[in-house]
Amino acid sequence: MSDAPIYNLDCQKCQIQYKLDDVAFDKSCQNKHIFLFICPKCGDYKGTAMANIPQLQWQEFVPAEQLPELLQQYKEAMKSH
Repeated sequence: MSDAPIYNLDCQKCQIQYKLDDVAFDKSCQNKHIFLFICPKCGDYKGTAMANIPQLQWQEFVPAEQLPELLQQYKEAMKSH
């Protein structure tokens, strides 16, 4: 079991969980792959590096049918640098 801290997915203003809006894979050599979130209530937008959120927590906001593909894309992106 990982000791990584749980990433807070809640909008501080609305106190509801952000929804995943998009994912961006860095094509440079920086490995800064990003999750982009939006608050479904107020529209606040935030992004964070994928590495900031433990992979075990990804299932909280990535639909189950999309999770295996996202994990594979992330793995391939990490290998390409």
